[in-house]
Amino acid sequence: MPRASRTATQAEKTEQAVNSTKETEEQQETANTNATEGRFIYIGPTTNTGLVENTIFTGSRTEIEEYLKPTIEKLPQVRLLIVTTESLAVNKPKTKKAGTLLNKYYNDVLSLMRKQKED
Repeated sequence: MPRASRTATQAEKTEQAVNSTKETEEQQETANTNATEGRFIYIGPTTNTGLVENTIFTGSRTEIEEYLKPTIEKLPQVRLLIVTTESLAVNKPKTKKAGTLLNKYYNDVLSLMRKQKED
């Protein structure tokens, strides 16, 4: 197979993998909000409280929120940026896409950290 064709084929596969249907997104968002136990990942920015972007947690959502209580008290949007690992592929790009709620939460965390530095 010529190189250009192989690259085009790989690009098509990648595009198919990246493009998800609205149904898939809705299912994953539902799984994200209804999930109470399993593996979760923090998709927000690294915080000044020690929470690092892409940290994976195992356990119930309640246990994770209790563990992160000091951080959540200072930066409440952190709680909204903890998603199931199954929904990572759909939700992570939304943190960078302007106009999405996850992008707003991501930027709110950054703003709150800047504000705390100034105070």
